[in-house]
Amino acid sequence: MFTVTSRVRFSVTKEDDGVPVDCIVDHPAVKDLLTQRHLEVLYKPEVKIVVTYPDGFTREGDNLDLTCIAEGKPHPHQINWLRVDEDVPPHAVVTGSDLYIENLNKSYNGTYRCVASNAVGEAYDDYILYVYDAPTTIPTPTTNPVNTQDSRAGEGTTQKIDHAVIGGVVAVVMFAILCALIVLGRYFARHKGTYFTHEAKGADDAADADTAIINAEGGHNNTDEKKEYYI
Repeated sequence: MFTVTSRVRFSVTKEDDGVPVDCIVDHPAVKDLLTQRHLEVLYKPEVKIVVTYPDGFTREGDNLDLTCIAEGKPHPHQINWLRVDEDVPPHAVVTGSDLYIENLNKSYNGTYRCVASNAVGEAYDDYILYVYDAPTTIPTPTTNPVNTQDSRAGEGTTQKIDHAVIGGVVAVVMFAILCALIVLGRYFARHKGTYFTHEAKGADDAADADTAIINAEGGHNNTDEKKEYYI
């Protein structure tokens, strides 16, 4: 009877936990014999801090809620919160793996650490808290808001209105001038005649050298239709 022993050695990680390992015996007298065993890998905790609240920046007056997630084999039996180089704020509340701080202010700035341990070892994760100023409150305007969507739109509208007003004034003036020309034309058409000045008549004894005799629409013998104009 012969006894054969075989050994194998290799490095494992936490990902190898639960992986099956087979040992097979090959002998011509018997069928293949197989035995199997699953690996059990122990490892220290892996720690991660998750910000539950707030979603964005931490500002003065806000509340802070941190959750410490720790996984290991065996399962971590202890989780502690601490503030590096300083004490945790007196009104901070630790509930299991959660750290809750309300009404933040800048004196709470610092590094907060979650430490988890098991039989293999311990590990930690850090969260750096920086409290920003509270947002500035913008007062509600008491007057009607001015539409500032596009300043160029307002300027273009003003220019269009100015052009329309100028065009309307010019049109009115041109219309008035045209009407005046029509009236004057009809007036002169009805009072057309011949003009004689003192020099044209050749009379030296005229009463007024600047007097003109106009024969309007008729013969020179019709004294009733003659009119005198001073020009």
